[in-house]
Amino acid sequence: MKKFQFMSLVALMLLMSSSVMAQNESKSEISFSVGGGTPNEKNIGEAIGEALGTAIGKSVATIFTFGQVDLADKTQKDASYGPVFNLQYLYSLTSKVKVGAALSYQRTSNKLLVADTSGNFHEVAKATNDYFTVMPVVKAVWAGNKNIGFYSKVAAGVCIASNSAKMVGNAKENTPGELTDQIKSDKGTRFGYQVSALGFEAGTRNLRGFVELGYGFQGFAQVGANFKF
Repeated sequence: MKKFQFMSLVALMLLMSSSVMAQNESKSEISFSVGGGTPNEKNIGEAIGEALGTAIGKSVATIFTFGQVDLADKTQKDASYGPVFNLQYLYSLTSKVKVGAALSYQRTSNKLLVADTSGNFHEVAKATNDYFTVMPVVKAVWAGNKNIGFYSKVAAGVCIASNSAKMVGNAKENTPGELTDQIKSDKGTRFGYQVSALGFEAGTRNLRGFVELGYGFQGFAQVGANFKF
């Protein structure tokens, strides 16, 4: 009899414990990811293409101390794009819908190269561009269990761009900003967004790694980890 009572008490305690755990299920989620392939990279490429037009080539012709030459068609670009780093916080409204905010940062650089009379290219100007993006986020989980999950995500906010540029080597500008302004990104703010059509996460209930595919200021593709608490 006592054994039956003891087992009943244990069962009752386990039931109460599971009920409390269900009520205290993790609501918050924080994640960190690294991505690539953002609109910042596309816009930089377009800006460089315009900057290295005939007008810029002609203006470069007088900046060298090692000789004069018509450089209209003797310019090259050397652009590099760093990864985008994303930090994101979400709160579960329901088991399927989460809302929150994300912060992203990316740095790109841009070099202007011109050829001398011997056909050798020299770096004459370099720009560094920094992008900070802040966005509200909505995440929809459409399938999964305690170990895996499939989801989609949308976000919209603002991207703030800052930049700096300088001449390098023996190059000089006839007037301040004549060349360095041409290889900077557009400074200021613009619309920031992210549309991730497919996201996959796997791991434990509270700690998971994930892969995300989409387009926007968090990257065309990103990998990372999230922690629920």
